Amino acid sequence: MKCLYLTYDGLLDPLGQSQVIPYVQCLVAAGHTFTIISYEKERRSPAELEAMEHQLRLMGVKWLRLSFRKTSKTEFARRILAGAALLRRVRRDFQPDLVHLRGHMPAIIYQLSLLRVPHLYDYRGFSIEEWTETGRVRRHSLAHRLLRMIDGRAVRTASGLVVLEKSAGDALRSLYRIPDVPFKVIRTCTDISLYRPRRPAAGGPEDNLLRFVFLGSARPPSYRPDLALRLVARLLRIGLNCRIDFINESDHREIATAVRQVDFPSDRVRIVQVDHRNVPAALADYDCGLIFYDTTSPWTQVRSPTKLGEYLAAGIPVVALEGIHVLDELAVSTGCVRVVGQRQLMDPDGAGDGGELAAFIRKPEVEDACRALARRAFSLEMAGALYCGLYAEIAAGF
Repeated sequence: MKCLYLTYDGLLDPLGQSQVIPYVQCLVAAGHTFTIISYEKERRSPAELEAMEHQLRLMGVKWLRLSFRKTSKTEFARRILAGAALLRRVRRDFQPDLVHLRGHMPAIIYQLSLLRVPHLYDYRGFSIEEWTETGRVRRHSLAHRLLRMIDGRAVRTASGLVVLEKSAGDALRSLYRIPDVPFKVIRTCTDISLYRPRRPAAGGPEDNLLRFVFLGSARPPSYRPDLALRLVARLLRIGLNCRIDFINESDHREIATAVRQVDFPSDRVRIVQVDHRNVPAALADYDCGLIFYDTTSPWTQVRSPTKLGEYLAAGIPVVALEGIHVLDELAVSTGCVRVVGQRQLMDPDGAGDGGELAAFIRKPEVEDACRALARRAFSLEMAGALYCGLYAEIAAGF
């Protein structure tokens, strides 16, 4: 098929590089033709844009980009309308058989374009409901009703649907009537081949250092860097030698605020910027990966964290805030994940089970177990095959 792929994430953003380009590459290899429209941050340099354009050209993919600048509601409206107008122009020139909508913002843009091209709705998360839970959009307001109407129509008229977890599929069915079209659960996956064995700590006094990493976004209220810091602070208080690094591109101010809020020792925390291509190598320096989302909303509980597969592929066990369904399930069924409760972390006096947690992280067999779980449940090859099968089902329907 001739496919038009619309993503609100930039291809130069970590999600673009880990979750858009690899899947498109699999679909190109299966014989499909692609034009990608993405929103790129204004801070991206001409050299970065040129390098990405060259990479896509080698794949046989055409790339059209719009600028993303987070300033005002007026700028937001301009972005949306510019995307809708570009969709109409591409429809005229490219004549796609299918439009692949990655998430709710592309679905809104597509609806506003008034196109009638068959579309695949790749339902990445329940952002509209999360906005309502956090007060960004008032429930039953005109904006809320309009967003729900547009989103629901995108679901009902889809030629195919993707969700990230089985529980997300159940949640989607509780919101909208699901059409009788191909429907797949495809987790956020990673290229297992990029990861190498973990590196031991340098010799000397740091031999017993527990190296924690918090990868990716750390912006409240969706993410809870403060609770991750509380966990490590608790381990420090019971005498364990620990450090936490935030591998993060743009949330440095929020992380610094959390450090002050928790009164965390400044010599035990670092903020590190790592190019996405170097993340697999960087993760080899750590002993444990942290995943701390806010889990008070039922709509956040059905997430599929991108960093989960990345941690496991690097051979590092995961400690997470309880409440995300996939993490709670893996904590019960595997020896690779542990979950901790928010109430336990907020207790200033309790020592908790820090010793048991350290023993879990240091288990000799945990690295091999994590890699095996990554191959079994979070491999890019598995996700690519599912997408290719989905596209084949949609094409057969045409």
